[in-house]
Amino acid sequence: MVNTILSRGDMASQVSRNNPVLIASTIETILLMGAFIAGVTTLLNDQFPIKEAWMAAILSAHLSLALLSGLGAILLFSLTYLSNRKDLFYFGLITAIFVGLAAAGGLAFYATYNYDFSYLMAISFMIAIISSVGALVYSL
Repeated sequence: MVNTILSRGDMASQVSRNNPVLIASTIETILLMGAFIAGVTTLLNDQFPIKEAWMAAILSAHLSLALLSGLGAILLFSLTYLSNRKDLFYFGLITAIFVGLAAAGGLAFYATYNYDFSYLMAISFMIAIISSVGALVYSL
C-alpha cells in the first residue's frame, strides 16, 4: 500500500515537472509553424527587394514569428534541461540548434539573395518543428 502511494506521488511529481515543457513546446511548435508558413508565403509571393506594402507585411510577420520562435527555442531548451529527462533535453537542444541555423540561413539570404540560404532556412525550420513536436509528445 505504501509503495503504491509513493509510486503515484513520484508519477505526479514527474508529470508536474513536464507541464512547463508541454506548454513551451506547444507554443514553440505554433510559432515555428507560423514562421514557416509566413516564410514560404514570402518566398513564393514576394519580389526581392520588396516593392509593395502587402509584401512587407508578410515579410514582417515572418520575421516577427521567427524572432519569437528563437526566444521560444531558448525557453524550451532551458525547461528541457531543468526537467532532468534526457529525451526531452535532446529534443530541446535539437530545436534550439536548428532554429539558430534557420536564423543564420535567413540572415545570409537577406544579405545575398542567394536562394540556397532560403532552402537551408526552410529545412532547418522543418527539423526544428519535428523536434519541437517530439518534445511535446514526450512531455505528455
